[in-house]
Amino acid sequence: MTRFAVTGALLIDGAGSAPQPDSTVIWEENRIVWVGPDRDADLGNAEEIPAAGGAVLPGLIDAHVHLCLDGTIEGVDGVGAEPIDQVRDRAMGAARRLLGVGITTARDQGSRDGVAIEVAAAQRRGDLVGARVLAAGRGITRTGGHGWMIGVEADGPDGVRAAVVTEAERGADIIKLFPTGGVLGSGAHGFQVVMTAEEVAAATEEAHARGLLVGAHTHGPEGIDLVLDGGVDTIEHATGITPDQARRAADAGVAIVPTLTATEVILGHLDALPEDLRERVAEVSALQESGIRAAIEAGATVLAGTDAGTPFNPPGLLLTEMKILARLGLGTEGALAAATGATATALRLDGIGVIGVGMVADLLVVEGDPTLDLETLAEPRVVVQDGRVR
Repeated sequence: MTRFAVTGALLIDGAGSAPQPDSTVIWEENRIVWVGPDRDADLGNAEEIPAAGGAVLPGLIDAHVHLCLDGTIEGVDGVGAEPIDQVRDRAMGAARRLLGVGITTARDQGSRDGVAIEVAAAQRRGDLVGARVLAAGRGITRTGGHGWMIGVEADGPDGVRAAVVTEAERGADIIKLFPTGGVLGSGAHGFQVVMTAEEVAAATEEAHARGLLVGAHTHGPEGIDLVLDGGVDTIEHATGITPDQARRAADAGVAIVPTLTATEVILGHLDALPEDLRERVAEVSALQESGIRAAIEAGATVLAGTDAGTPFNPPGLLLTEMKILARLGLGTEGALAAATGATATALRLDGIGVIGVGMVADLLVVEGDPTLDLETLAEPRVVVQDGRVR
């Protein structure tokens, strides 16, 4: 039986416990079998990975990516016309890159023709060495709505319900809705609400009946009220969320995935943007940080997701998102939880996100103490996924 041990580590367990120095984590095959002080560890025949005073923490989780997009302004609409084999290959490559920087799990929030479902299946079969993928397949949008290029258009409660059934039967792990306009690409823009309350309710009812969570791309307070009323499980972007809405989300257990990285990197390339896109980015960025501060202050669950694949936002910038969340009020330990245990709990990812006996051995070994400096995550020394040292 394959047996490994990380020794001499600062243990950051992802569950919110105080960091424990001089710790050992032992796993056999893909499951953790022992966690505790170095002095009490029985290594047996384990292959030892000395942390030498560095830290061991759970593999990171990016709660919002688009594996199929190429990270360019043109690529958002352009993905709709590309050969599907090219789109699929890009998505596979994105999953590989995520794992390489310590992101062992990612939630794909919409892909052209649902190729992320194929990526998820390839990774589970062992045909792809890449991040474990929780895939939405195609996002669901109204005719002419935002996200059509990575979605399926559906109108009316019955149409939306049928679209949920179709994506579930295609193998989607989650359901993604586009109830409002967006910043990038053609289709509805800005804070325009394009789904009805009846459509959102029908989608969530059908998804929940099938055991699937629902994430809703939402910009603007009107849209946020709509999706809170509709019973979604996560609000993506949540631009302009008010303090009252933040408290409501906290009370309802609705998680918020702000994807602040997407705006931050675009702001660094304003000269490359057409005028209309500059205006939309400015409108969103002006409201994002204040809303997420309010959400954190209200005690809402805030998860780390990057929106990877959007312009200038390649796969792997989760550290950027964590730094922003730390600055807005989560602090370093809260940001670590937002990319590990808190995300696993909110997305019902059983067995990952936390270091503990019986959990899947998804681990990072890094130099230094990330609770003092998140930058230590930039170059993990060891990445372990599903018990395999990558």
